Amino acid sequence: MFGRLRHHFANERGQVLVFVVGLLPVIIGMGGMAVDIGQYASARRDMQKAADSIALAAAQDLPDTTAARTSGQTWASNYGLGASEYTLTITGGTTAPNAKVVITRSHSFTFMRFVGISSRSVGANATAVKASFGGSNGIVPWSVLQTTVDHSTSGAEVTLKYDATGENIGNFGAIRIDGPGASIYNTSAKYGSTSFACAATAPNCTTGACPGIYPTTCDENAPDCDGPDCTPQTGNLIGPTATAVDFRMNNTSLSCDTFAEAFGTPDASGKYHLANACNPWIDGPGKCATNTSICSRRVLVIPVVSDFGNGASDPATILRFALVYLEGYESGKCQGNNCDIQAHFVNADVDTSAIAGAYDATALVHFVRLSQ
Repeated sequence: MFGRLRHHFANERGQVLVFVVGLLPVIIGMGGMAVDIGQYASARRDMQKAADSIALAAAQDLPDTTAARTSGQTWASNYGLGASEYTLTITGGTTAPNAKVVITRSHSFTFMRFVGISSRSVGANATAVKASFGGSNGIVPWSVLQTTVDHSTSGAEVTLKYDATGENIGNFGAIRIDGPGASIYNTSAKYGSTSFACAATAPNCTTGACPGIYPTTCDENAPDCDGPDCTPQTGNLIGPTATAVDFRMNNTSLSCDTFAEAFGTPDASGKYHLANACNPWIDGPGKCATNTSICSRRVLVIPVVSDFGNGASDPATILRFALVYLEGYESGKCQGNNCDIQAHFVNADVDTSAIAGAYDATALVHFVRLSQ
């Protein structure tokens, strides 16, 4: 009896062995296909990274199409792409300049060729837009006249007049973004506005002009603004201005407390580039996590207006925004009726969290952003 059982179990072991041996090619094939599929997905991710990088690099030089194509080609070469494996298309002219990249490359399989699939195309595409600062929260409510910006040299120190000697009695440059009153103004000046303010260039596109490139609206929600028209903050606010300037000067990190540390020197086109460590809009040491953080508080954006208005009933229109590096004020120059704030206007490409406004060559703040 035991002999028959041993013989029965031996037969079963033999059948299982034959079954396993028969399945082995299938198991190996399935494992190989999983490897091929994983490698294909990895190649797809690499191509998308390449497309994003090429588009962003090209858009950085827009609206100079020649420079944009050169930068795009350089980055394509860095990713090992041949001329036949990608296309770079520049469109949008000078109001909606953008760079679109389409990559197509053949990907070879190792195991799937045994089931008749030796290769497949792997592709990716990306579009990056060159934009102006169209609107955002975090705006500091110290407006400046467009004529002041027009006559300043990027990187040169200028004086922001904020005192009782302005040309319009009662209005000296401050605007209501978060609301009226010295306390609200002081908080906005120290930390930036909590409300969203927009420039006159937003909405950015006429119907159908640039779909998918810029948003079609700017969702301004400032209580004292109607679109780009904002109520002036009237009265002599020297005290709140001084404490806001002092706060920003005293709570800026040591690595960003000079203009040279924050912006370095201009490139061949005359534009500056903000150091990542001093950028208050992107994650990193420059971004202020709390109201007491030591971070990059001297880099800020302020509104540019056509005039300061005349009293609270005459709104100031935000034409665009300016990038400013704050230098503080001279001793004794921010008290009584006088307050001369020293700053630099900076023409720069900066990675910000702002809404993408239609490209404006006269604006001081530009950035590139992936639009798809």
